[in-house]
Amino acid sequence: MARLPAVLLCLALLAAGPVAAGTAAASHGVILLYHRIADDGPASTRVAPARFEAHLDALQEGGYRVLPLAELLAGARAGELPPRAVALTFDDAYRSILDNAFPRLAERGLPFTVFVATGPVDKGYGSYLGWDDMRELARSGLATFGGHSVSHRHLEACQAGEAGRRWRTRVRAEILDSLGRLRAELGDAVIDAHAHPYGEYSRATEALLADEGLWGLAQQSGAVGPESRATRVPRFPLYHGADGDQRLRTALAARPLSLAAEKDPRVFLPPGEDSPERWRFRPVPGAWREGGLACYGADGTALALSRDGAWVDVALPAFRPGRNKVNCTAPASDGGHAWLSRLWVRADAAGAWLRE
Repeated sequence: MARLPAVLLCLALLAAGPVAAGTAAASHGVILLYHRIADDGPASTRVAPARFEAHLDALQEGGYRVLPLAELLAGARAGELPPRAVALTFDDAYRSILDNAFPRLAERGLPFTVFVATGPVDKGYGSYLGWDDMRELARSGLATFGGHSVSHRHLEACQAGEAGRRWRTRVRAEILDSLGRLRAELGDAVIDAHAHPYGEYSRATEALLADEGLWGLAQQSGAVGPESRATRVPRFPLYHGADGDQRLRTALAARPLSLAAEKDPRVFLPPGEDSPERWRFRPVPGAWREGGLACYGADGTALALSRDGAWVDVALPAFRPGRNKVNCTAPASDGGHAWLSRLWVRADAAGAWLRE
């Protein structure tokens, strides 16, 4: 197996901060998000097998504890995790998980979770895992599974003639039918978790998940801790062009920077509604330097900040239809950076947005 050069291993250890002694508990963990493990395919959804192998080597050589996702989520909620806790997740259930990721994970005995859109599986699309493939993964004792809707559509977009109640009924069915189908095929290997397709959600979707007692996994960067919202759990996406050693070290060194309150909690912006010009929030105090807080648009542009006591005001860029993210970071006192990533989903005039 390929190994990281000693200098990179040293940097990874420094970025993650000091190793806690004995059995001292940590209050946070990091979830990594992959899609395809392949040498071809869209750059936004693939990591080359050799690069993935280097990631796994770095985790093991850096002393990280790779936990089953359900265990990490429960431990983060309680603030009781082993130091350097990490979970590995895959969205969309591509066949490359079995062909290219699983042999490398099984060799190391590392658990992982696959989020499955059940419609493509039932239709037998060749680029996705089949039910027999998933049963093989489940029998290993390493794999668990969560829902990713039935259709993998943009769930926040209303269909033609669909009012609020009909939308909620359809989205609820997308979420629960996916999990029900998985449980029928895979039994106890299915956990109570749903990954938002495309990382898109609204407060209405979050309310549906909360009513059903389900975790909601997002696609925005950050660490998960006791104050993290259970319906928008952060994960660090890794993909071609954003899967290098520095990106991995940055992800593994992340600390939570959670919201205590915000003035405008909207996530989904319906047709005709203006984008907010400012984001005003009050962060949860923690082991991070408030004087070092900085926020950035999706293109990396630094955004103007102002302070009003414990409140932070961020001047927002103009939002385009679709996903719009702002990342805020601050140096953590024990190394790395505390992260807060905020999503807005803006509809276009027709109630939809550009598709991937």
